[in-house]
Amino acid sequence: MDARGDGPAVVVVIIDGLPVDLLERELPRLPFLRERAPHGGQAVSCFPSTTGPAYFPFLAGTTPGRANVTGIRWFDRTVATPSRFPHRGLRSYVGPDAAKMRSDTEARTIFARDAWPASTPVNKDSPKRRERSRDLLWALAHVLDTWEQADRRTAWKLGRGLEKGRPIVFSVFPSVDELGHVHGLEDAGPGEALRRIDDMLAEKLDGFAGELLVSADHGLTDTERHLDLRALVEERAGPTLAYPLIVKGDPEAVVCESGNAMANVYLRGEDGWADRPSPDRARDLARELAGLDGVDSVAIRGAEPDSAELHTAEGSGEVGCSEGTLWQRGVVFARELDGASPAQALAASWTDERPDAAFALTSLFASERAGDLLVSASVGSDLRARREWPEHHASHGALHRDHTLVPVRSSAPLPQGPLRTLDLFSFTLELAGIPLADYPASDAYLLAQDAWTPGVAR
Repeated sequence: MDARGDGPAVVVVIIDGLPVDLLERELPRLPFLRERAPHGGQAVSCFPSTTGPAYFPFLAGTTPGRANVTGIRWFDRTVATPSRFPHRGLRSYVGPDAAKMRSDTEARTIFARDAWPASTPVNKDSPKRRERSRDLLWALAHVLDTWEQADRRTAWKLGRGLEKGRPIVFSVFPSVDELGHVHGLEDAGPGEALRRIDDMLAEKLDGFAGELLVSADHGLTDTERHLDLRALVEERAGPTLAYPLIVKGDPEAVVCESGNAMANVYLRGEDGWADRPSPDRARDLARELAGLDGVDSVAIRGAEPDSAELHTAEGSGEVGCSEGTLWQRGVVFARELDGASPAQALAASWTDERPDAAFALTSLFASERAGDLLVSASVGSDLRARREWPEHHASHGALHRDHTLVPVRSSAPLPQGPLRTLDLFSFTLELAGIPLADYPASDAYLLAQDAWTPGVAR
């Protein structure tokens, strides 16, 4: 089908928070996906692996770092403010600030010209106004646990999107992630939701002759233990602010959780919030937090440009980017790398506990909005003990493979070799007949040209 014709060439379906093992377990009971998208695989998402930031690889071919959206919640210490706190640089996309994502990033998405948003949590460049009916429906679903209705609205909008005349239709089904959060993955709800989504796709895509790509933005794991990261940081750094209570005069630290299993942590500099803390102060806190039961890893900026340190209870390591090649060393990695291309680094770390860590960390730390510390919870734990309603029984967002590895299903053969979700952006454009060169500022294009270095879209 011609990408510039009247009908879409590609439908992209993101099942938010769909774990690899859940799809594998349910696939025999998903006749539409099994038959309509017979080519299966996996891809490494991004860090943080959480709704919002993890959509930029699909929509703009960019990492969260290049998109300058470093979490669901973040803090920009460079924003001037006359008050002691709350600070103007605070952002949380859980609530009214969600509308500000349009202006928070310069990354250009496929919604500007090439794709129709049947449903999306990222409305940058959307041809539609903010969808207040969807926002209301999702808010009610959060309170009433009626996520099936949210999925049905997505399916309805997907059917309408086929008539909008754009080469790509993009849709997001939220129920698997949300039901997993509230009830846990051992509950029947996420599997039942996945089967309902399969039925909805079969109905709405009946007769659709184009290509179908199905994936997820992040993984999801059950949570048995809640760590109060705000309190843990406060014990070690002094008065600490965290959402939702953000009115606290002269805090020494700010904790911004994402997906409940990742957090950007910011420390006040010696002369105020405009300055970063000393490397030794950040390193000392990182080592203390990494030694706690329930914390998987803590990353900080490294001493060299475009580098990072990764601290765990087992030891530490370093990663970095130099002249477009990646390196990593230290006991936390299965193997050392030196002078590896991003593709080589991905392949070499594919089976690691933290796949693609060198690329992920250097990418995210390129943004000034990234925390001084990036904390990842261990599987089974999260980082938000209080003020979470309803209580979460599953979490995501961390650097490890349980949260960053996602399933992929496609009607067309997938590209060879290990994949990032960034590669699915390139793959979607190829299926739609759209040149990747139309997105020259994207990570995907820079990777294809062997010209990638960490950076922020400007």
